[in-house]
Amino acid sequence: MDKRPNVLYIMADQFHADCLGIVREQVRTPHLDRLAAEGVRFKQAYCNNPVCAPSRATFITGQYPHTHGVIGNDVFAMNDRNEHTLSAVFRRTGYQTALVGKSHMIGAWDAEGFEYLRYCDLCDCDRNDPLANPYFRYLHEHGLAHLYDLGTLKKEHPGSNIRAFESLIPERHSLETWTGDEALHFLQTRDGRRPFFLHLSFQRPHEPYTVPFDGGLLYDPVSIELPPGFVDLFERRFAGKPEKMKALAGTVGGFPYVPEDEADLRRQLAFYYSLITRIDGQIGRVFEYLRETGEYDNTVIVFTADHGDFAGDHGLVNKNIGIYESIHRIPFLLKFPGGPAGRVMDGIMESVDMFPTLCELCDCTIPQGVEGRSLKPVVAGELPGKPATVCEWSVARYERRVNAIRTDRYRLVYYGRGEGELYDHETDPHELDNRYDDPAYAAIRLSLTEQIVDHIAQYRAKSDKEISGKVSHGTRNAMTRLLHTGRRSWDEIEHLYT
Repeated sequence: MDKRPNVLYIMADQFHADCLGIVREQVRTPHLDRLAAEGVRFKQAYCNNPVCAPSRATFITGQYPHTHGVIGNDVFAMNDRNEHTLSAVFRRTGYQTALVGKSHMIGAWDAEGFEYLRYCDLCDCDRNDPLANPYFRYLHEHGLAHLYDLGTLKKEHPGSNIRAFESLIPERHSLETWTGDEALHFLQTRDGRRPFFLHLSFQRPHEPYTVPFDGGLLYDPVSIELPPGFVDLFERRFAGKPEKMKALAGTVGGFPYVPEDEADLRRQLAFYYSLITRIDGQIGRVFEYLRETGEYDNTVIVFTADHGDFAGDHGLVNKNIGIYESIHRIPFLLKFPGGPAGRVMDGIMESVDMFPTLCELCDCTIPQGVEGRSLKPVVAGELPGKPATVCEWSVARYERRVNAIRTDRYRLVYYGRGEGELYDHETDPHELDNRYDDPAYAAIRLSLTEQIVDHIAQYRAKSDKEISGKVSHGTRNAMTRLLHTGRRSWDEIEHLYT
């Protein structure tokens, strides 16, 4: 029997790095807090892209976006093969590999890397067959498909892409409960002769922020304390920020979501925190099962996120403007057999580092082309954190590629055409005062810009905003797309299904 350690790679989508009970005390995450106490928490962990698919491709390849080439979000149907993804490496090494939840990845990569697939997001299925998605099929089998709450602007959930709402799906059938159930089903039925590699991927707290009608909010909006940076909108009106950011100050709603007032912001956070606590509860169910079966201490466990969420910083929620600390920084907890407990690590690490770390901890060969470095010697004190991390983004809002660099002290976001943002975290930890045009910071700005250019000098995009746009347009009237964008409910199109 292969006694190498198991791997439980947990990802939550759009999880603000500070929304752990051990950091932001008003958020309740007892199971993740216990994981941090039993392992290592990296305070300065960063993603290398601030949106779903490109960031996830970075984790699964150990390569920066300009190397793996996935810059756009519409990638499931791409005709592309990669035998060197993290899951494929573990599968070839003898692990039983499984993915439960949201992948938002190239389907061919998943098919090669995972023996067991249980998707929940409609981005992970045939565009003409929504029932090919396991969670949507589950809702259909239980007579709940017409209440699907992950699209937008449905008649059952009006305004669901604009603000948080109460879902009509019961908690027993909610996305979070289903994901926990499916993870436990895999663990209970797996091949006990082999170690497992389980990617447990929660689709939320990504918007839409919802709570089940029969469970409700787990937080009182009135009692929520707003983070200090909320004054950027409510008092400063984004003074000093780029024009696209300042234009948000006179709006309500949208993406990112601009709240009507402080009470509205507290309400959004009550929903966001409620999702986080429910996800923590499902993670706790998995941990408890591993303890009961004696596998917990022989399992490498990672908890992280593909990217962050404003979660009240700058007075906003959601994402999709700028590359601020709240979007770029991610939670990263690591526990492994023989590793330290209760350690908090300073120093920068990034998405690309997870791949080689898991390989080293599990005696798997690291493929050529992996650009990250293992965190094992960092945890052991043999290596320091990295001097900087770069975040790469291709986004329609700016009609160009946007890049950011974060050092221990500074953040520079470069939009091109002479526009950018520069923050000094030593004096401005909430990124309120833009020093980009400040003569006193001219030398810093030049040095950081040169580092960005050096890093991204060679882009090789397989999917970017133009490519994704063409894919999206070409499938705009496909059944899955109609459901996913909320232009039709299942009741309206079920009769077309054959």
